[in-house]
Amino acid sequence: MFSFFRNRRRRKWLAKREPNEWGNWLRQNVWQYEYLAAEQVRRVHQFVCILFHEKSWSGGGELVVTDEMRVTIAGQAAILTLGFGKPYYFDRLLSIIVYPNAYQGRPEPNMELLLGQHNDSLFGFDIRLGEAWQGGPIILSWNAVLEDGRSQHRKRSLVVHEFAHHMDGLDGQTDGSPPITDYEFEKRWYRITNQEFEQLTEMARRGRPSLLDHYGAENHAEFFAVATECFFTCPHALSKEHADLFAILERLFGQNPCKWIPPVAKEKNS
Repeated sequence: MFSFFRNRRRRKWLAKREPNEWGNWLRQNVWQYEYLAAEQVRRVHQFVCILFHEKSWSGGGELVVTDEMRVTIAGQAAILTLGFGKPYYFDRLLSIIVYPNAYQGRPEPNMELLLGQHNDSLFGFDIRLGEAWQGGPIILSWNAVLEDGRSQHRKRSLVVHEFAHHMDGLDGQTDGSPPITDYEFEKRWYRITNQEFEQLTEMARRGRPSLLDHYGAENHAEFFAVATECFFTCPHALSKEHADLFAILERLFGQNPCKWIPPVAKEKNS
């Protein structure tokens, strides 16, 4: 019964004409948007419409969440879903909290908190850019979201990172392995991600540069989020340097970003 009313509500939202500003904001704040084919653009706008209306949006640090913030964050998150057979709107995600900049958070013992990227520690507080709670909200720094979305050369996406954490936790465990129903693929997933994680851990320990952010060496959950960022921000480099990892991410997300993101879009300054 709940799904019936939810789907009817969604159809009403999708039937309404969206404001002209939405397309402008997506072009300005989601750099991948200009490379999308017509059908992909349609799916992004559909995704944005649902998240815009359906999720609970609130501001932290006295920030007033604007329509541009909603559209931008939803537009960046939509990229993850373009390869799925059916529309997916992160149904278990109920709320998104947006801070103007990095914010302070105190970690609590035994809480299932999926941390995103954080910069420093001060008097027991973490200075964070984002996080995703198990069964709870996704929290984002608007400044970081905007910088990532407007630059083709940052090789990072806070939105993709935190939404990847949310996907990782859908099976009840945040362990770097999102829900996988194919047993053979699951074995391949664990074999490749474990190898890649160990390799990144060793490179981070030695201070050697790597395509994958060293933050991914923190644990398997962070590795998955970092790898997903790389898959959607510099896919050509990932496919060349980490072919097996790229292949399993391609299988997981049902798409190959190399087919629609030009090689020079991200990696020309690599």
